[in-house]
Amino acid sequence: MAVAPQVFPHTAISTWSGFVYQGKLALYHCLKMMSSDYEANRDLKLQLESQDDFAIFRHQQCLSMHQVKAYKDTRFSAYSDGITTQRDNARQRGTPLAYFHVAREVTNIPATFEADYVPVRFYTYPIPLDVDGNVTQSFCPLNQVDIFIQNELSSLLVNVAGQPAWKNFIVANIQNTLEAIVNSKVIITHSKIHESARHQAAIAASEFIEFSELYGVIEADDYAPFENEAFFLSRLQIDIGTYYQEFCERQDGLSQAACQKLDDYLAAITALDAEGMKAFLRATMPHKKGRFNTLGEFKDQSLDRDAMRLGMFTIFWKLVQAACNEGSGVAFSWLSDGIFYYPTGIHHAAEHQESICHDIMQQAISEGVECLFECGALITSAIGRPSISDVLVGIDATEGVDTAEHELLRENRIGNYKKVAMVSLINVPESLKDAEPD
Repeated sequence: MAVAPQVFPHTAISTWSGFVYQGKLALYHCLKMMSSDYEANRDLKLQLESQDDFAIFRHQQCLSMHQVKAYKDTRFSAYSDGITTQRDNARQRGTPLAYFHVAREVTNIPATFEADYVPVRFYTYPIPLDVDGNVTQSFCPLNQVDIFIQNELSSLLVNVAGQPAWKNFIVANIQNTLEAIVNSKVIITHSKIHESARHQAAIAASEFIEFSELYGVIEADDYAPFENEAFFLSRLQIDIGTYYQEFCERQDGLSQAACQKLDDYLAAITALDAEGMKAFLRATMPHKKGRFNTLGEFKDQSLDRDAMRLGMFTIFWKLVQAACNEGSGVAFSWLSDGIFYYPTGIHHAAEHQESICHDIMQQAISEGVECLFECGALITSAIGRPSISDVLVGIDATEGVDTAEHELLRENRIGNYKKVAMVSLINVPESLKDAEPD
């Protein structure tokens, strides 16, 4: 969502927590436009974060502007400032349509809303259980947006675009490909604005997605070429962003300062390139077993909802801002009394510590993951352990190397393992704990 400096009197707002939702709603509206006149709308383009959260253009003319709010609050008063701003901007620019998208049903809407706020209107969506689409609602719950996209896409493929029947069996794949295009642009724009919020309009004014690119996906004969590293990087960003939004949704005590700190983390994570994302996931999910050579493998095996919500984001929230240390294989770390502390997604209870340590070491040995072993401590949600090396029984630390090198390698590796500890979040040094009230 738009990230220009604002005042939020009702609740703390994370400006990054809704970027996935925003991108999905933008895609949904693009599909609606394609369905309304498939051939005539090939020349449209989607703009992000300039006129509004997103806007539809034909050449230099803005056809509609869209604002997206995923607030917990349902009272109209929580949205009135945003609606007023959108109304004034639309009138000033002569934009005929201004849509306000919300995740929850808004209450206490004034009886004079239509007259007072024209051309602003709440965007409507079909009620999912209404097969004929004759009944609508003026909000889109976070957990229903995928249903809307899939239904609209299926209808577009069959009833409008005249695509072959086999494409209906891969609607999810086509959706993922379309979302990757939109998400990549959302990420780029958000990241640029995050670095220089003062120049938001200038930065975002040229950030367009041509509808022709979306048509190219709809009409493709083969979808395998789309599933490249850029695709899987985008899918990982979408997953991480979704988990972050869920995390923020569940927290009632996030201050604006905490939101800003967490937004900084998410901005840094989503700015990672493919190799950076691999390094980040190896470091923060050291207990995940697998041969992670591609982002597709990370996508399928490494990242999960609880590891991010209960592990990573909770650690980021509770501790002070972490630094990125030059030359380190780990994206974020804290330094206290000469010891580096590294965040992880390990959220398991203390009774699972033996198996977790075993998995970390087994993975590091078999896949050569060395980035964690920098004589520090791995921060977990609940596990504390002075060393992870006392689970070496049954693990061959020399597997895969020449016999002549066995003893030296074993000695070096075990020496490194003895220097790696695990510390529970509650027991990290007090100097690293955030003083912000919960």
